[in-house]
Amino acid sequence: MEIKGLTKIFPGVVALDKVDLTIRRGEVHVLLGENGAGKSTLIKSIMGINQPNEGTFLWEGQPFLNSCVADAHRMGIATVYQELSNIPCLSVVENMFVGNEIPKAGFRHIIDWKKQREMAKTYLSRVGCEVSPDDICENLGVGQKQLVEISKALMHKAKLIIMDEPTSSLSRKEIDDLQVLMQNLKEEGISILFITHKLDEAQHVGDVVSILKDGKRVGDTIPMRQVNEEEIIRMMVGRELTEKYPVRKVEPGETVLKVEGLSGSAFHNVSFELRKGELLGVFGLVGAGRTETMRGIFGADPISEGSVILNGKKLRIKSPADAIRSGIVLISEDCKEEGLVLIHNVVDNATLPTLRSFQTPFLLNHRERRDKTVEYGRMMNLRPLQIEKEAMNFSGGNQQKIVIEKWVISNAEIYIFDEPTKGVDIGAKTEIYTIMNTLLEKGASIIMVSSEMQEILGMSDRIMVMYEGRQTGVIPNDEHATHENLMILGTGGKLS
Repeated sequence: MEIKGLTKIFPGVVALDKVDLTIRRGEVHVLLGENGAGKSTLIKSIMGINQPNEGTFLWEGQPFLNSCVADAHRMGIATVYQELSNIPCLSVVENMFVGNEIPKAGFRHIIDWKKQREMAKTYLSRVGCEVSPDDICENLGVGQKQLVEISKALMHKAKLIIMDEPTSSLSRKEIDDLQVLMQNLKEEGISILFITHKLDEAQHVGDVVSILKDGKRVGDTIPMRQVNEEEIIRMMVGRELTEKYPVRKVEPGETVLKVEGLSGSAFHNVSFELRKGELLGVFGLVGAGRTETMRGIFGADPISEGSVILNGKKLRIKSPADAIRSGIVLISEDCKEEGLVLIHNVVDNATLPTLRSFQTPFLLNHRERRDKTVEYGRMMNLRPLQIEKEAMNFSGGNQQKIVIEKWVISNAEIYIFDEPTKGVDIGAKTEIYTIMNTLLEKGASIIMVSSEMQEILGMSDRIMVMYEGRQTGVIPNDEHATHENLMILGTGGKLS
């Protein structure tokens, strides 16, 4: 595929500005850029979801312009989105053939389920997906759903597969398996446009790399072996990132939160303390019960035993509203589903939990709401700072900032961050870390759940490790907090 001079303009925003891109047969072409750089717009333009204002597309040397997704599929272009497009209530085989059902010979309106199941089995086996064609998609893990999408693309003879943040919700083993699969697809002559924020993965699987910034391509497409991580970051963000994990200027104080013997459906007998101005990292592999424990503290999931004590007072948390009133808030891993009202604007989202504080005797003070949203939007470096714009129209990293802004405005005492930088670019990560440090320096305390070991080690004062719903250790972030020791605890072992 060749893209020449691609330009896409939305009201008030040039999303793509004369972008050129060439993808060769059988290569993994990595596309990098900060949130809002134009990567999603580029994908949607290729797939026919957006119609460009200028530019030309060539597919195998011939001009084309997809007017819809079906056109792209007919040409052999498929996309595996970060937010997977499976229909949850349908079976695997139904998802793989939806819109392309095979009729029985001589019966135009009767589906040949036997043939569809056989084909589904063949292509699922090809990508190493060990599920039945009759399994319901909502019962599958994220990695399995992703393999179903890739199987579907291969079954429909895809020559180019666009993978948009494919590893953001996968376990380490699933990531390794996907990378092996990508290598196999490449050897079969299938091209992959690989979009990621994880630079180590990009360097591991990529043949070449192109970088977008503010809708423009930065420099030429570069062979991956000729560029290092520091050079990539400099091109992405336009500056040196001297401190990936900003230095914090506060020492933890007295204990403010005690969790004692907490148990629920997916966690058992969890106990820890959190001090004023402290960041407690929570590490564990997929299925360790980290998120469920935090949801229990926040009142989103029921607690069967144990207690939560804040500033010496035992709390009765039966719902998130109870936790919020007590000064405990949760920045969820899934900000789209659980943190935002996507069809509402930034003002509505940022002030939703604190509407009472903007009340006059009879009405809401909308000017004060807007002023507060602008004030904290600047603090978050929200881009663009368009507070009347719907949340759905912001990039993933900026949506995460809106969620954080909402809770910062609430002036909470305990912030629980669950995977705070999932799907966020390297520049926005550093900005989020800086916001977290600012909260700590103002006297708040933070619990940070993360699957990224480097993030845990780079940001935590102490680290709690979980395995299969149980706490295996709480250790200071000192010379004993090594990758090896965290993995020992994270797999149920004990430190010697």
